[in-house]
Amino acid sequence: MSWNDIINNNLIGSGNVSKAAILGFDGAVWAKSDNFNISVEEAVAAGKAFTALDALLGTGLRLEGQKFLILNADEDRVIGKQGGSGFFIYKTTKAVIIAIYEKGLQPEMCSKTTGALADYFKGIGY
Repeated sequence: MSWNDIINNNLIGSGNVSKAAILGFDGAVWAKSDNFNISVEEAVAAGKAFTALDALLGTGLRLEGQKFLILNADEDRVIGKQGGSGFFIYKTTKAVIIAIYEKGLQPEMCSKTTGALADYFKGIGY
């Protein structure tokens, strides 16, 4: 299975995630959904999000040019929100998984779906 298949089948295909990406800690995009327009700068910031959690809480994070407020950030997960949309970034052993939910989707289900994939990645060393 390819990285894009994982995005499309496990995240977007779940019906709980609107847009998603898997990034290296350096911001390199391993895979992303076709509808996710993440810039290079945003990918780097997301990939490095876990290195400066306190600063992230104060400044927020941009995805697709939109600034999200950070609601919570710890060593495993960053939660952001803007209006009726939001995101979850989960850290695995070698990557970060970004999942965005948009209006009509339940944040809890987006988090649960993304967290389960992150746990799987950790279990196989990714």
